[in-house]
Amino acid sequence: MKLLGSLVLCAGLSAAASIPSATAQPANQPIPVIDGPTYLMTYVEVVPSANARAIAAMKEYRDAARKEPGAMYADIYQEQGQLHRFVLSEIWQNRGAAATHAHAAATATLLETLQPIELGPADIRIHQAHSVTPPKASSANDIVVISHIDVAGGNTQNLINAFAPLWEGSRKEAGMVRYEILDEVPAHVNHFRSFEEWSNLAAFEAHNRAPHTQTYRTTVLQWLGTPFDQRLYRLVN
Repeated sequence: MKLLGSLVLCAGLSAAASIPSATAQPANQPIPVIDGPTYLMTYVEVVPSANARAIAAMKEYRDAARKEPGAMYADIYQEQGQLHRFVLSEIWQNRGAAATHAHAAATATLLETLQPIELGPADIRIHQAHSVTPPKASSANDIVVISHIDVAGGNTQNLINAFAPLWEGSRKEAGMVRYEILDEVPAHVNHFRSFEEWSNLAAFEAHNRAPHTQTYRTTVLQWLGTPFDQRLYRLVN
């Protein structure tokens, strides 16, 4: 299973890491894996007629995961406009807690339950913090935005440089609940994800039109390996 292998590798790499936080690296060098909070995003896509069944299975998993040692957050988000797509978003205290969770009964049960109704295997991505605000509990009315950022041609450092003004401006905006820029580890030095949470749609729209966001979008366009991928979600209670 990809999750098990990747988390075990992360745990091993983290033991050798000695720097306190993620720092900018040369374009072709791997970002050091830090033994700190581990962010998991699991992408789930099921046949639309099985939405209720999938949600029930994910709720059981979420509730069990929250009780495991090292669990900080575990939430379910449903994509707006594509209601058969979901993201399970989790934060674990460290690599070891996440690796232990990968072997837990709740994980195996979820993957087994989803298998007959999924359109493809659950895609589990592992991250560490690049720049993050303190996590907060989600509200059902919040707008959650998850973006995948993938740059090509050795432009990782350019992307990291572009993140700095985006982060500084975004975290100060009205209506910002949570704002995270995450490094995907360990294998994809050029892959990042952002997790944004806004108190309402107006705050999200204002953020997208803000000068620092417009500058970022214009700047990174030349480096993107895939089209800019921004998806809106709502919390599943």
